[in-house]
Formats: sequence, C-alpha cells, structure tokens
Amino acid sequence: MFILVSLMVLTILVMVISKNVKKEINSMQCMMITMFFSMNTGLTAGVLLGVAFQGDLFYSTILACIIGLIAGFLIGSNFGILSVLEGTMTGLMSGMMGAMLGEMINGNQSIILIRVFLFLSISTIFLFGILPKKNVKGNVQSKLATLWPLLLGIFIAFYFLGGVTFAENQLDIETENQLEIETPSIHNNHTPTLSEESQTIESKDITIQTINMKYEPTEIVLEKNQQVNLILNNQDNVEHDIEVRIPNLNESTQSGHKHDMEDENVIHLHAESKETQSIKFTPTTTGSFEFICTVPGHKELGMVGKIIVR
Repeated sequence: MFILVSLMVLTILVMVISKNVKKEINSMQCMMITMFFSMNTGLTAGVLLGVAFQGDLFYSTILACIIGLIAGFLIGSNFGILSVLEGTMTGLMSGMMGAMLGEMINGNQSIILIRVFLFLSISTIFLFGILPKKNVKGNVQSKLATLWPLLLGIFIAFYFLGGVTFAENQLDIETENQLEIETPSIHNNHTPTLSEESQTIESKDITIQTINMKYEPTEIVLEKNQQVNLILNNQDNVEHDIEVRIPNLNESTQSGHKHDMEDENVIHLHAESKETQSIKFTPTTTGSFEFICTVPGHKELGMVGKIIVR
C-alpha cells in the first residue's frame, strides 16, 4: 500500500510540474519525460503486484498494465497526443514485464527491485531540473536551476531511505506477529522436555509454514521411533511441497499430490496455495536428513531445510 500510494502522489506531483514547465521544454524532452516516468512506474507496480499475487500472473499483469497505462496517459496528456501514445504504450509494456518479473522472484529479491524502480520513478523530477530550458534569462534563473536538483535530491533521499524502510519494517513486524499467533510452539520443538521423551508412543505434531518462498522453521528435531504428524501450512500464493528421504514407517497416504514414488523411505507432502496438508510417519533411523521443495525453481530460491532424528 505504501508503494502504491507513493506512486499515486508522485504521479500527481509530476503532472503539476509538467503543466508549469511544458512551455520551457521541447517536444522531444516532453516525450522522454513521459516515457521515463511511465516505464519506471509500470515496472515498480508490476514487480510489486507480481510478487503479491504470485500464482495468478493474469491478475497481476492486468493490474500492473492499468497502473502503467494510467500513469503514462496522465503525464503525456500535458504534452500532446504523441506523448500520450508514447506514455500509454510504454506504461502498458513495462507493467507487463514487471508482473512477469515479480512472478519469477521471491519476496526478498522483489524488495531490491522495487527500491530501484521506485527511486527511478522519483528521479523523474530530476529531469525537470537538468534538462536545458528555452528562454533562459539571467544568472538568477541559472542559480535556481542549479539549486533545484540539489533540493530535490535531499527530498528524495529522505523519502526513499526513510519512508520505504519504515514501511518494510512495519511489514516485518506484522509478519512476526502473525507467526507468533499462528505457530506459537514451533520453536519449542527443537528441545524436547523430559515428559516428551518419556511419551515416545504418542504422536508429535510438527508444523512447517511456507511464507515468501521460505520454510519456517528450517530445522526440526525428531525422536527415533516416535510417530510424527508432519503438517505443511502453505501461506504463499503458489503451490509448495516437502520431500525428504528418511527411513520410516509410513502410516498414512502421501497427501494432496501424485508423485509416483516407489521408494518407501521418501516422504512427500504437497499443498496448494493457502492450503494445509499433513502426513504421519515414524522415523526409524537417527541422523540428519535434508528436506526440499520439488516445485521447479523453488529449491534454488532457498526452500531447503533439515530434519534431525536423535
């Protein structure tokens, strides 16, 4: 929401400046300003929406194209029909490319790109200060033209480093609070108590969440010959799974996904977007065993973890 509101306010600001300076710049400069702003706005919105709606590329593409198109149209309308055409088409294409890019990356990678594209969008204001003007009069205007980009640079630095960082910190706090509410006992699984060790017959529930293309937790500790109810809670907008090769007694059918596994030592658990699935098994051998997400590209993005059987 912070990014979208920022783009809306920035579009209004660029429109106001455009109306005031359109008589001082030539048509080529007008088209360049329109293209520069609509492209970076479309990319910013596209990456943001592509990550937010991962798994629904059509929806994110449509929204990003609309945002890019509107931005290009509003800025270009100050300069004439050629600028309108340039801005709308550039905004349309950049929104499409941004959404596709957002679909292919994870949340942490998207933050970097959104920062870059938002900074470039804000930097459109620099163009009004550095482009050569028609009918420049005297040294006073020259000094103001030199001071103008400097003042804007200070404003952009405070906005970019302060506002965006604050919004990201608030998002991190909300995510941590959600994790504490939904899975208050996850971290307690690492160190079993004496009573847990004595009740080896009872089933032990282990919940693994997938959030922003990451497992939480990434390490779990189990007891040999203790029945485990492994729960996969998929909070992302794309499908995920867990696969681990571990000697076990498999006590329930592999849930939610046909994977044609003949090896009885392979545990495979699959969950669609916003879905929870579970499987019961009993580890029969001590050791350390890696679990991964087998959906193409997810392991490479860091979706790996470790099961330790003691």
